[in-house]
Amino acid sequence: MVERKGLLVGVVALAVIVVLVLTVVLSYNSLISKDQNVNNKWSNIEVEIQRQVELVPQLLQQENVSMYFEQGLLENITSLRTQWLNTMADRSVNEQVNFSTEFMVQMGAFMSVVESYPAIQSTDTIRDIIVSLEGTQNRIAAARIFYNDAVNEYNTAILSFPNNMLAGTFGFEQASYFQQGQ
Repeated sequence: MVERKGLLVGVVALAVIVVLVLTVVLSYNSLISKDQNVNNKWSNIEVEIQRQVELVPQLLQQENVSMYFEQGLLENITSLRTQWLNTMADRSVNEQVNFSTEFMVQMGAFMSVVESYPAIQSTDTIRDIIVSLEGTQNRIAAARIFYNDAVNEYNTAILSFPNNMLAGTFGFEQASYFQQGQ
């Protein structure tokens, strides 16, 4: 009888350990999956911002385009382009989110100037670059929505029980939302 009781306690203890290990493994894998989804969505934004960063100099290289822009705006865009290239090297998502927000504000001002001067759009090359910039801005807006959805899902997961107990242990931290015009 004592032997059976000891065996039963051993089986129950083993079952509890298996359940705990399974919970940890499944929670960890879920957090990894959500983290990778956030990274993937951010990569989509990076691609579009990089495209936008590369299109601006092409537009400004066109004859007489720069005379329509305030010098400060052009300097800001040039400076932000350099910052973008630096954040790409550092791979700091928080810095990239901050940069991206500022760059999008400056690009909004840039596109407002373009829309105010039809003469800027007088050549096919310039018009094509402007259309590409507008399309890129639209893709960034859509990608931002998908990124923020992934961030919301990830942040919710690391703040929810039992993941919240594991998140800190395994170094999972909340991701930053991409907000326009912070």
